[in-house]
Formats: sequence, structure tokens, C-alpha cells
Amino acid sequence: MPNIVLFGECGSGKSSIINLILGHHKAEISNSTRGCTFRATPYSVNVSGYSLTLWDTPGLNEGNEGTLTHIEAVANIYGLLKSLEDGVSLLVFCMRGPRIRDAAQKDWKLFREIICKKRVPVVVIITHLEWEHYSMEDWWTRNEKTFRAYEMNPTTDYHPTGVACITTIKGKLRKHGYEYQEEYDESQKKARELISQTHLRVPWRVHPVEWFRTITCGQNTHRVSGRGIHELASRWGISEAEAITLADALEGR
Repeated sequence: MPNIVLFGECGSGKSSIINLILGHHKAEISNSTRGCTFRATPYSVNVSGYSLTLWDTPGLNEGNEGTLTHIEAVANIYGLLKSLEDGVSLLVFCMRGPRIRDAAQKDWKLFREIICKKRVPVVVIITHLEWEHYSMEDWWTRNEKTFRAYEMNPTTDYHPTGVACITTIKGKLRKHGYEYQEEYDESQKKARELISQTHLRVPWRVHPVEWFRTITCGQNTHRVSGRGIHELASRWGISEAEAITLADALEGR
């Protein structure tokens, strides 16, 4: 069964997106007192004739007061990606409107480029856009250039933009129905079409990244930085020492 992995910052709406796609409330929605999703959780769904597994994952960049530190959350998702024997068919980057955070670029590059080696399509779902005056898609029209500047390019194979601008709430109950019922129904259709159209029909299996290499000099052996360390340092804009700290956490997964 194709694996669809949702990732993004805490509060980006991953669990709500899953409930939207499922058509009922099953994934637990976090709040400020509980923190975000603690571990990766699978949900089975049939969309447009495709039987898929949606993976809810720990929220990134939650901060020191959250359930998990950023490194722990990254390591958790990396461990999940490696463990999927059926491979990965799609990465879904989830974010909350209205603005793009700088940390999003690092998360995108880590999972898309370093871990999945650009072999897995990545699409974007932006939530909390029910406040858009005319069309929720207007958000993408205004912000596409910023995504491109960050080198965050959604996969457009079999989909016009690789992006779904949505809401996951129905709003208040009014006399003639819920306030955002029309936007909610439209969002469900867009999210389902996005994942059904863009997921790989032949999944790609994620292999461990070469974080370190072992060098033998005579009778002595020691570790040196591998490809993954250098990519983390260059693409994340961090020092090699910081990259080694992160890689040490990831290597144990």
C-alpha cells in the first residue's frame, strides 16, 4: 500500500488534513497544552480507487517547551522513512498560512534532497485559508515567488501546481449551515486530488544516509564526516560541528 508521509511544523494542521481526507475525525488534534503528535501514526484511506496509508508525523520546530525537540522530531521522521519496507510514494509538506517561516526551507531540503535524494515527489498543503476574500488559491498566487526563492519547488507531475490551499474547519453553525462548509468541501476535494494524482505508483525505498565514514590508518580506525554531514552543513547553512550533532541523533535511528 503506497505510503503518503505528511511533515511540517507543529500546528501546521497535519492531523486535521488527515481527518479532512478521511472524511471523519480519527487523527487526534493537538492543542497547546498537549503539544503536537508524539510519534508517527498510520491511517488507511481509499482515494479515487487508490488504497493509501497516510502517516501523521511529529511536529517540527516545536521548541524546547514542546513534546519533542526539533532534533528528536527529525530523527523520528527519518526513522519512519527508513523503516517503510514498501517505500515512500509521496511527501506532503504541511504549513499554516499566512506566512512562510525560514525554518521551512531547512525541513524541505533535509527530507526532499538529503534523505529522499529528490526521488520522492513533494507537494504542499497550506491550511487556515478560510479567511481569503475571493479564493483560497489566491494565497499561492501571492506567495509562489517566495517558495521559488527558497528553492522549494512542489512536484507538478500530473498536477497543475503541486499545491492545495485549503481550510480544515467548517466554522460556526449558522441558520443555513456551517460558515465555511463550501470551502471545507472544496478543500477535501483538492486534498484528495492532490495526493491521488501525484503519488508514485512505484514507491522509492529510503536507504540510510552516509552520515559518517570509517577510515582505517594502520591499526587505528576513526570516523570522518560523510556525504550527509557535508550536505547538512552546506544546505542548512550550519557549522560542521552542528551538523555532526544532528547526524549523531539521526544515525541512531
